[in-house]
Amino acid sequence: MKKRIILLIAFTLLAFVLRAEDEDFDDKTANDPLRIRAKSGDIKAQLQLANEYFYGQNRSRNYNIAVLWYRKAADQGSPSARFNLAICYERGLGIGKNEYNAYLWYKKAAESGVKQAKYNLALTLASGIPPDEKLKTPPIFAQPEEAEKLLEELKSEGFIPAFRELASLILEKEDAQGETEEKAFKLFSYAAESGDVPSMRMLSECYYLGRGCPRDLGKMIFWVRKAASKKDAEAIGKLAFCYKYGEGIPADSEKAFKLYKAAADMGLPMAKVKLAEYYESGEFVDYDLGEAIRLYREAAKDKNPYALFKLGVFAYDGIGQEPDQLRAVGYFFEAAKLGEPHAQYNIASFFEEGSLIDPDPSAAFYWYRQAAIKNDPSAQRKTAYCYFDGKGTEKDYEKGFQWLKRAADNGDREAIAAIGEITTPPPEDDLPPLYDELPAID
Repeated sequence: MKKRIILLIAFTLLAFVLRAEDEDFDDKTANDPLRIRAKSGDIKAQLQLANEYFYGQNRSRNYNIAVLWYRKAADQGSPSARFNLAICYERGLGIGKNEYNAYLWYKKAAESGVKQAKYNLALTLASGIPPDEKLKTPPIFAQPEEAEKLLEELKSEGFIPAFRELASLILEKEDAQGETEEKAFKLFSYAAESGDVPSMRMLSECYYLGRGCPRDLGKMIFWVRKAASKKDAEAIGKLAFCYKYGEGIPADSEKAFKLYKAAADMGLPMAKVKLAEYYESGEFVDYDLGEAIRLYREAAKDKNPYALFKLGVFAYDGIGQEPDQLRAVGYFFEAAKLGEPHAQYNIASFFEEGSLIDPDPSAAFYWYRQAAIKNDPSAQRKTAYCYFDGKGTEKDYEKGFQWLKRAADNGDREAIAAIGEITTPPPEDDLPPLYDELPAID
């Protein structure tokens, strides 16, 4: 069976190549000088011909034929062809999308000296690639240290995007603080001042949060405005947030709406969520629940956790549609996995009650605790009760008291009432840190 599968794949690839070659040969191309040189093995001609088909220059755009000639040039060692072939695999242009093959060709292009290929390779190593059962490709495990090494090499060569990504990797480390954050801030600053637009936005975030620098809303506004002026959708969305809530500038609800709409029109998922809320409320636009749901669905396709949560609420309550609680559970679960605390609380409740899914105290405790760490007061109270009663976890009065205190400190009325009955608090213990960073501008 395995031999038959391998032979089938081989014949499929052969058929693809022959089909592409057939497409590239007709009466008009028979005497094409560029094609004749490419056919004879001229690498430069092969690369040029591939580029013309890829970009639709001097001939009709055809990604299939472009891939055919990129591969021929890549097999002969062309660095540019190797990089472009990796792009085709990564995006599924002219050939089936295959992240593993893209990784292999990025690696070859990087070894050939293509800086952008080395950068893309570093990004791949930073996050890793899951295995693909359908394509039978193995995983690429995350190797952040190797990614950092490649980015440091690119930084020494003056490749500006590497400054930005290196800074981002630094800030993602659990122990990022003090001098580490200052290093990231300096990297963002250099890249931003060199004209890198995403770095401008990230530098504004540093000033907003006070990471690696004193908190300065004036400088935050300066850099987010500069990035927004370069048509950066995320910066436009952040500037909308600033106008909506008066962060660093006087509040202006109408400007906020216009900026959110502009960012949504550019495809920013977060802005689509905000625009959906305007249609829900009827502020600055006519009330239109159908349009709100459409926008939430678009944002959900891009894995926006809050959009998924809202779709779950609509499905559960039958808002704008027939109630479908099982579909709602699916939405809540997807949002919970992406870190949405309200969805995590709902999933925990379902596991605790066992009404829509099989009861599972351990799963209920897990999801309550996930939401509690993100500072959801109700989830903190529920986590406390799990510890008190030993539901889904071992009984631990001390941890239960600490979580109940956090819930009370965050204004949960039931927790406030309950904690008043406890006269002898236990000693402090090592609870995990709360999700207590200042929220990113959204």
